[in-house]
This record gives sequence, structure tokens and C-alpha cells, in this order.
Amino acid sequence: MADTFEIRLVADDTAWDAFVHQAVGGTVFSTSAWLCCAAAATGGQVHRLGCYRNGRLVAGLSGLARRRWGLYRLETPELTPYTGLLLAPVVGKGPAKGEAAQHRFCTHLLDHLAKHYDRVFLVHAPAIADVRPFTWQGWDAHLRYTYRLPLGDSNALWERSERRTRTTIRKAEKLGYQLRPTGDVAGFRRQYEAIYANQAGGPPVAAALAEHFVAAALEAGLAQAYEIASSDGPAAVVAFVEGFDATYAWAAGADPAFNHTGAVSALYWQYLTASPHQRFDFAGANISSIAFFKRGFGCDLVPYYAVVGYKSRWVKRALSLRRALRG
Repeated sequence: MADTFEIRLVADDTAWDAFVHQAVGGTVFSTSAWLCCAAAATGGQVHRLGCYRNGRLVAGLSGLARRRWGLYRLETPELTPYTGLLLAPVVGKGPAKGEAAQHRFCTHLLDHLAKHYDRVFLVHAPAIADVRPFTWQGWDAHLRYTYRLPLGDSNALWERSERRTRTTIRKAEKLGYQLRPTGDVAGFRRQYEAIYANQAGGPPVAAALAEHFVAAALEAGLAQAYEIASSDGPAAVVAFVEGFDATYAWAAGADPAFNHTGAVSALYWQYLTASPHQRFDFAGANISSIAFFKRGFGCDLVPYYAVVGYKSRWVKRALSLRRALRG
């Protein structure tokens, strides 16, 4: 008997979150609670699409749906590292069965997306290494990178880090910089704005939106903010997100006046050595100067993909022309 497939929005939080927890590609950023925080902070409606085979949820993806410039879009929200493809684990004697299942599920999901959205932008978690079903249907795929670290052994972490990073950590700790939790969201915003104060393009995400999102995530218990400070005051703030077996660097701010102190390196070091999780994800290593800083901790470089699809080539051309005119 032939399999039956259905694509529909998943309405039940419990069912969706149970699927996310066991799915390939599942992270805290695809959970119901995170998506609700994202919607409250950035606008849009949470869409959790499920692919059901014979009534069983076997694949899915999520994002925020909203209308912009007359076009209906589904997107991984701002300040959200990953919300792309999710796949139920496939048991088989070799990789071929899992690959075939993924491609089959993706075909149904992509057909649905093409009918219901004008533009779709998704960032897949690193566990989703095969994006050919998207590119074979004309989507654009963009390779990105993040840095990851195994946690649990502070001596091993110290040995992995580069000498320049160890030197800056020692300097900051000699100056008395210590990590402490903070709930000062206004202080986070000041530090966030300080990073980009002298940059012509300004911050990649508006400061008001970042502040609102951090406040919502802290209130929901999805994130914890820490600042590094000495007797001279706080030098930097980072909000971390803890989920499943990993913890993520999420939103950060730092006063450039304290760059010479090594305080930011000490912030991450003191957090990493205290974390109970198995793995740390820097959530991006795609800007040269930022990647150089993160590399100093001796991380593993890990690729991941962002994909963009359009309802038609005319929509793609229109949006490309709009970007060109604005640029």
C-alpha cells in the first residue's frame, strides 16, 4: 500500500517540541517557546510546518510568516541562529535509506512552500549537511560557518586555546575582571550600541529589537545574561542560550573602551569552564574580525547552510532589483 503524505501546520506545542527534541537538526531555536519569543520581539506569526507520512510526523521546518512589500514570506527570525529543516531519525543498514527519506520528505515540503509563500529564507542547523533537495528545485544555498567546542574539561579547553587568547584571559583576571549574572537589559542595549557606534552601517539588528528580544528570552527563562566587570565597571555583556546538550553564544555587547583589558575573552572563558553542558556553539564565524577572536579558543570549524527560495523567478528578480536600487 502506497504511503500517504500531508503537509500541515502543527498546532500542538507538546507534539511539536517532542519532535524537535529527537529530530536531526533540532535545536532550542525551533521550540515553541523560542518561536513565540521571536514573534513577540520581531513580529510575524509562528508557522511550524509538519510533513506527515501515514499520519506520523517525519519532517518539518519553522519560521515566522509575515507580509512585507506585498509578498508573503516565511523566514528564520532575526537573532535566531537556526530554524531550518528537521528530520525524524531513520534507522537503516546504511546511509542510503536516510538520504532517500530526507529527499522524499523535502520534495513534499518544498512543493507546499512554493504554493503558499512568495519567499522563504531558512537557516539550517549544522546537522543538516545535505541541501541538494533545495538547490535541485532552484533555491539558492549559502555556506556559512560557526565554531564549536566540547566542554567539561577545563584543562583540555586551556590547552586547545591559542596563546594570544590565554594571555588576554590572564591579563583580564589580573585586573580583577569577574563574571556575574545580570538582568539589566538596558545595560545590554548600551553595550550592544557601543560596539557599532563608530561603524557606518550600524548594528545588523536594530538595538530596540535586540533589547526587546533579549528581555523576552530572559523573562521566558530561555536565555541567561552575564557581564564581565571589575572595579572600573562592566566591560561586556553576553546573553547565552542553553538547550538540549548544548549552550550557545547569542546576543552580545561590549564597550570598545575596554578592548585592551582582555575582558571579553575572560567573559567567555569563565562561562565555558562553569557550563554543565557538553558542547558550546559560538553561533557564527562569518565575519573576519569576529572569527579571529572566536578561533582563539581552539574551536572546531563547522559549516552550515542558509537557503532562499522564491515562488517564481519573477519574484526573485523583483526582490533583487529592489535590493540593487536600495544599495
